[in-house]
Order: sequence, then C-alpha cells, then structure tokens
Amino acid sequence: MPIDEPVSRATELFTAKRILDAHWSRAPDSPWRAAGCLECRGHNNTCAQLDWALAFAADVASVMLQKR
Repeated sequence: MPIDEPVSRATELFTAKRILDAHWSRAPDSPWRAAGCLECRGHNNTCAQLDWALAFAADVASVMLQKR
C-alpha cells in the first residue's frame, strides 16, 4: 500500500488488535509480568499505543453494538 493512501478502519482495527495482543502477552524474560512495550516497562506505566488501541477498540465496539 502506498504511503499517501489513507488507512482504512479495518487496517486500524488489525493494528489495534496486534497492540492489545502484545500488551497482554507475557514477557519471555520474566513470565510473571505482562510484556507490553518499552514505554510500559518504564517507571510510570503509561503507554500511548495502549491508550490509542483501547480507545479505538471501544469506538469500534460502540458502533458494532448499537441498537436500532
């Protein structure tokens, strides 16, 4: 896909799922801690990727689960 084309919602959803899977898997070096990313392993435990993925997944779920 060329860089200048807009990203589809489906591509964003798959990216969000990969981020969520990475954050809730286990770290190979210490199996009792969630893997996450380097930002999550820091001292303040805030991660912009995880925040975006959770917000995007919640947005998609709210659209999919609307009552008509």
